[in-house]
Amino acid sequence: MPAPMARPFTDDAFMSPVGMSPDGVSPDGMPHDRFHRQGRGLIDQGRPEEALPVFQHAAALARQGDARGVVDADRLGRILYDVGYCLYDLGRVDEALVEFQDAVAAAEQGDAQGRVHGDNLAACQHLVGTCLARLGRDTEALAWFQHAAEAAARGDVQGRVDYEAVGHSLHQVGACLARQGQPDVALTWLQQAVAAKEQGGANLSTDPSRIDHASLGASLHLAADCLYALGLVEEALLWFQRSVAALERGGPLAPVNHDDVGRARLRIGQCLMDLARPADALPWALAAVTAVEDGDAAGRVNLAGLCHAVHAVGDTLVAMGRFDEAMDWYRHAAETAEHGDPAGLPAILSAGAACLRKLGRTDEARAWELRARTPVG
Repeated sequence: MPAPMARPFTDDAFMSPVGMSPDGVSPDGMPHDRFHRQGRGLIDQGRPEEALPVFQHAAALARQGDARGVVDADRLGRILYDVGYCLYDLGRVDEALVEFQDAVAAAEQGDAQGRVHGDNLAACQHLVGTCLARLGRDTEALAWFQHAAEAAARGDVQGRVDYEAVGHSLHQVGACLARQGQPDVALTWLQQAVAAKEQGGANLSTDPSRIDHASLGASLHLAADCLYALGLVEEALLWFQRSVAALERGGPLAPVNHDDVGRARLRIGQCLMDLARPADALPWALAAVTAVEDGDAAGRVNLAGLCHAVHAVGDTLVAMGRFDEAMDWYRHAAETAEHGDPAGLPAILSAGAACLRKLGRTDEARAWELRARTPVG
């Protein structure tokens, strides 16, 4: 369950640096801010391909500086960030990486007063890491995410810290380490990510809803995965339960992603099965099916995930000795797999065949075994 990989800057404080007029033009009359806002409007409408040349034009104007030739590097970095964001959104990750690196270099120079905005710098560093991770360069990405977390913790020019941003970068450090097969080290970073996210965003003091429970739930889930990988099943169970509680609340600006909720519930059921508690696991497996059927934040149903959840219900019923009921779920899983997850079909058919043999229905079991051995497609 990955945390969001890239996020555009929509916060007014980011889009309106100190001293900018409400119409989007800087006090010195420079027009690049107007084009920057025009590009952001296109991004908000989901039109990155049209926004890209607008941002590129804004960046070219920003590089010219004011009437004295003085360049506000912080503002330039913000524009370059959005150039990179468009490229990333369009799948042009290598090009996006270059723009984000340029954005970091600009942000490190600070604004017209020489002040380095830690929030801006952190965001640009985070997206360098994002691109590197997307390109499979986790070792390099990890260092950038660490730098981003440190910069975010320093806050903006007024000292305000967006702990959600801190936690977002800490999460990605943990994710890199987990992918590298270091769950013990990853766990430490993920625990820090959870602690940061629980403090919320920059406006928490005025808006408690700024705690992003969907993001928090993702970190809790990955931390639980690490505990499970370390064989700490009972501890993992508690963290998966915390993950479900957070994910069910969702983010402040988006519908609940029921697919994520379903996956977390399924992991609770898996832990309980490992602890030889199938009767406790069954309600969680059933609840996982219900959640996955409700789809993600856009209502899309992940058929592979649904197959996995339905299959898990069958396995749980088998562990309870309720073979006839289990077969109903295995049939449901097989039908779903035929339509949406052919690669998962053989495992379902094999489980169904084993269940049929326990029921003494040998001929049917052989038919399921034959289907399981038949190449998919």
